[in-house]
Amino acid sequence: MTAAGCTLTHPQQAAVARIVYALESPAAIALVCGAAGVGKTLVLDRVIASPALGGRPCVRRSMASDESSRDGQTARGDAILVLDDAHMAAGDDLHAVVEAWRRHEPRGGVVLAGEGRLLTLVARDSRLERVISLRAVLGPFTLAETREVIGPRLGIPGRDAVGTDIVRAIHEIAAGIPARMIRLAEFVRLVAEAAPDGRVTPDDVEAVHRRLTLQAA
Repeated sequence: MTAAGCTLTHPQQAAVARIVYALESPAAIALVCGAAGVGKTLVLDRVIASPALGGRPCVRRSMASDESSRDGQTARGDAILVLDDAHMAAGDDLHAVVEAWRRHEPRGGVVLAGEGRLLTLVARDSRLERVISLRAVLGPFTLAETREVIGPRLGIPGRDAVGTDIVRAIHEIAAGIPARMIRLAEFVRLVAEAAPDGRVTPDDVEAVHRRLTLQAA
């Protein structure tokens, strides 16, 4: 779900809009949280690219890496830090990163993104808890959202009964996690293309899932 051409679901669009709106306030700190694969990276991509930010410089970093990328040539005091994998912070590291950024960019903003542990880290640190201006939590897709994203990839007509069963099987196996669903759907499509009649069944979806699981083991 990281490709620039991907269509956002309504919850993802809402998260982008809320984060961008929060960042319009000086020194705002926003938080986006969700399990791996729910589309946090896609949301962050859209936030950084939003025209509503007025071309403010953005620095993207990860707690899992020392690498960073910057949009914009020079800091103006209002640059935005987008910190991914923030749930991997240890001890006071997260607060230290936020405070260092606020000293460097006093009118800038911060977006903390990570998995569920991020909420725990913030809850344990009252210094962070009281300065977070927005929390956006991304959950798994609903079945309707899965159908909207997966159906076109599989070439399934909206009212096709067999196709509906295929989408439901993919949705349930992947627990509604977009990245898992898309990967599974791509392999199911390959199986369908190889089938004489071009069709697959929920049992075929299960079989593809088992093969993928064995490959990953």
